[in-house]
Amino acid sequence: MTRTSLRADLAARRTRVRVALDVTRHLTPPPPSSFRRFGRGALLLPPVRVNSPQCIEIGDGVVVLEHGWLSVRADHAGDRPPRLAIGDRVRLGRCVSIACIGEVVIEDDVMTSDNVFIADCFHEYADPHTPVLRQPMSEPAPVHIERGAYLGAGSIVLPGVTVGSNAYVGEGSVVTKDVAPGAVVLGNPARTVERYP
Repeated sequence: MTRTSLRADLAARRTRVRVALDVTRHLTPPPPSSFRRFGRGALLLPPVRVNSPQCIEIGDGVVVLEHGWLSVRADHAGDRPPRLAIGDRVRLGRCVSIACIGEVVIEDDVMTSDNVFIADCFHEYADPHTPVLRQPMSEPAPVHIERGAYLGAGSIVLPGVTVGSNAYVGEGSVVTKDVAPGAVVLGNPARTVERYP
């Protein structure tokens, strides 16, 4: 091996180590003291990505499984900072993503399956000649998941939606409007198929 190829090999190794450390830093949960509130017995199982922990409230006994992303960003200047509030005994499945630039509230005893997406905003698409990533975010519309609700695998909850207490959102459903308490909704867009008192 020549000196030039040896230097190139060492440089490539350093780059791989730097990237691995950067990924590890971003996917390791911040310490509990970084959060607005971090409840007793709460667990964020790495790898998990957390943005703006100072805007996140985590209740007692919360479990966020691997590969989750709590993305809270102050993308809209306003009087209030963004707020993600997760109540007591909430269980968020693997690969759950929450996008919050305004307010997302998940009440006590909510459970999600894997690959659930909850957002109070979306990327605008006013200019088809500009990449979506460079376009502004929409105005946020609060999302509220009430006590005891269930969100099935692959379900999506869109901005401005309230999912009522003890409601059941079926797998792969796209929730575009409010779900009544005790309702079972399925499909894209989600429609009520059953309702319990």
